[in-house]
Amino acid sequence: MCVEKVSVSGQRFLALDALRGLAALWVVYFHVYGGLGYLAVDFFLVLSGFILSHRYLYGGRQASPLEFINHRIARLYPLHLYTLLMFMLVHWLIYWTMPTFPDGALFTFIQNLTMTHNIGLNPQGLTWNYPSWSVAVEFWVNVLFIFLITRATRSGILFLLGTLGVMVLFVQHGQLNTQAENYFGFLNSGLLRGMSSFLLGIVSYRLYLFYRGDWRVERYAKWLEVLCALAVLGIIWSRTGSSMGMDVFVPYLSLLMVAIFAFEQGWLSRVVRKLAYLGEISYSVYLNHLVVLMVVRYFAKPQGWDKPVVLGLTLVTVLIYSHFTHRYLEIPLGKKMRRGLEWLTSKPPLPLSIHPVDQPAVSRDQYDYPKRNPIPREHREVVMADVAD
Repeated sequence: MCVEKVSVSGQRFLALDALRGLAALWVVYFHVYGGLGYLAVDFFLVLSGFILSHRYLYGGRQASPLEFINHRIARLYPLHLYTLLMFMLVHWLIYWTMPTFPDGALFTFIQNLTMTHNIGLNPQGLTWNYPSWSVAVEFWVNVLFIFLITRATRSGILFLLGTLGVMVLFVQHGQLNTQAENYFGFLNSGLLRGMSSFLLGIVSYRLYLFYRGDWRVERYAKWLEVLCALAVLGIIWSRTGSSMGMDVFVPYLSLLMVAIFAFEQGWLSRVVRKLAYLGEISYSVYLNHLVVLMVVRYFAKPQGWDKPVVLGLTLVTVLIYSHFTHRYLEIPLGKKMRRGLEWLTSKPPLPLSIHPVDQPAVSRDQYDYPKRNPIPREHREVVMADVAD
């Protein structure tokens, strides 16, 4: 696929923001009712490949690897750390003990602190605020992205590598609902899953660039958007028994869906884009919802609340809670960490030294000039005011 060299920084994809928010709510539903909500993670990672390609691979200014990593740490880590500590606090208040895990509580807690959880070091299952497993995966996939992928990397290679990863997951597990297993003794299933979807996300962005401005997009977008929505519903309804493996097609459906909805040419995307604020707080919703669900279930058990009540209370609470964590924690702490990391990793300016022989000569007349040409008294205040301004 030949993609022109373009500068597209600054553009917002409101429909994609809305879809990300709806996917985050789907994860909340999944942790109450079960089902296919885990596939939202694959959508997130395809979308991440799309957005980071837009911002860094085809942006107006190319970021250095160190600058890019600083940006990703500042974006992901502050809220991850906050929700990790909140999970620990709420678990202690509810059960009066710390959680235990097969890989060890302290060992896995240190991994969560360093965002090295779920990359193969704790293969016996998810730990602590377990939705954050995809945060660690996304960060390390992003690191590989900035070092290994350029504009010159062929789309066919990216598609084949993504497909190879999906095939390994299907052969080893039969579906995509896997996060912590290690294949062949070294290849983590969550990391493989994240890398496969992310690579397909890059292909999705190049597909968007290739067809941007094409007259066929405006003509057929509304039908393509509806077909994507129907395909999602079809996979959800058909995933029973022998159809369980159909979820391996979701990364490819996400590739098409993200590219199509990015154009915002159909009525469905124009309606959905009104929910863009859900996308802004989606990261907070995703990381906050487990703690909120723990608290709701704690009060639901003695009251005998059923699942619809639990889901409704969880959704309302997590949306309100996430509004405040997004506004007063996620954004300000991310900005402060970004400035701090840039200050730590920036090179100090070289001191300016002037050799004596290079210094300009100053004549005696220049020293005597103010004495011989004083500023008139009536103009002194005016001159001082001009300098202050």
